[in-house]
Amino acid sequence: MKKQLIGMMGLGIAFIVCCNGCKDKKTSGGKTEDDTTGIDISERHDSIVNHITPADTAKIFVITPENKDSVLAATTKEILTLFKNKDYARLDSFIHPREGVRFSPYATVDPKEDKKFTKEEFAALVTKNKGQKINWGNYDGSGNPILLSPAAYFSKFVYDGNFLSPQRQGVNKVLGDGNSINNLKTAYPGADFTENYLRGSKKNGGIDWKSVRLVYKLENGRYYLVGVVHDQWTI
Repeated sequence: MKKQLIGMMGLGIAFIVCCNGCKDKKTSGGKTEDDTTGIDISERHDSIVNHITPADTAKIFVITPENKDSVLAATTKEILTLFKNKDYARLDSFIHPREGVRFSPYATVDPKEDKKFTKEEFAALVTKNKGQKINWGNYDGSGNPILLSPAAYFSKFVYDGNFLSPQRQGVNKVLGDGNSINNLKTAYPGADFTENYLRGSKKNGGIDWKSVRLVYKLENGRYYLVGVVHDQWTI
């Protein structure tokens, strides 16, 4: 009888421990700690971005068709924030490790003439070579060479407006439509891109609109930057 009683008490204790363990894994909303249902991945990304390095992103996010756009938008936000804050030295961690990154001052991408840098070249460009003026192409209209330091180019042909608060933004969708040929999809076959678009002013009839497109390729489960395309009304 005593043995039966002890056995029943043991089962009761095991049941209580099991129940408490289940409760500990529940959140206040009734979801388990591993349950990500209903979480906005862009908000989740923003909440952890200060505690991880860009290389950790692939470990945290499993890219799926459902969250792909949110991951691209969140990555673009990180990159544009660095451009806005002129924190160029941290950009190299986003650059594609094999293909590097190309900068195009206008919508038409010229694979042969537009400046392209490897990850290592870009790191040197914004540190020990930051005062060096580079020929980035030619100005629309005049045809004069775009001779600018890296910081000056980024301020004029990358983050030249409040692109972190655009009127429109999209993934793999062209929003700004000027009179320059947009050959992004042929210049970067199979790549993904984001666009942040700022409308032009009424006093100028809207022709002073501008866009920045960031082009990405997937490598080892993570999106890397391969192109930065600036767009605006051209002559």
